Amino acid sequence: MFQICRAQPDGPLIYDDTFSVFLVQVKSDSREGRDLHNDPIEFFLRKAPKVLEGEENVRAMVLRANAERSANPRHRSEVWIVIPDNSKTAVGAQYTYDRDMVNGD
Repeated sequence: MFQICRAQPDGPLIYDDTFSVFLVQVKSDSREGRDLHNDPIEFFLRKAPKVLEGEENVRAMVLRANAERSANPRHRSEVWIVIPDNSKTAVGAQYTYDRDMVNGD
């Protein structure tokens, strides 16, 4: 169980930029949640190719905001910044919730 949405500017920018920002919400103990945690590049190539815009030789850097994962994490939100063109870099920031964000448990 996962959902991805692309962040769009809500007004004019100073100049056009080439990077994209995505919010990813995922159920931590689902197959998608495990795949995204273990190998985000492979996950995006298989499940959401629009994120990497067809780039295959991409490196990823991940910041895990609360690295100590709870014994039974329920959901995770991640923000990914993808910088295409020459750098081919994806930078992610993860936050794992210790409760069910959908049902409020």
